[in-house]
Amino acid sequence: MGELLEVAAEVTGGRAELRWLDPEAVLAAGIRPWTQLPVWLPPGPAHEFLHAGDVSRAHAAGLRTRPVRETIADTWSWLGSLSSTPRQADGPPVGLDPAVEAAVLAAAT
Repeated sequence: MGELLEVAAEVTGGRAELRWLDPEAVLAAGIRPWTQLPVWLPPGPAHEFLHAGDVSRAHAAGLRTRPVRETIADTWSWLGSLSSTPRQADGPPVGLDPAVEAAVLAAAT
């Protein structure tokens, strides 16, 4: 996860300062995995299902993955071409409210 976020900050020119918390602290703050923290899942069955699956058959059938840097750069370029940030029509906004982030980080120090 750290490498993904570091590459994302680099490719997008972001100024994010990465801070790491125990998963328990994140969950105790009521932060919803995957929606409020996109791509993040705490350790457990869902995390294992997503990250530890055997994809050897897919690779043998021809699946090829791209480097993360390339995927992030292309996604960032695509987002820049849109007139507004895409939203899920029937769901809450994706991402963590900055006030919630600040409160959780303040409590963790």
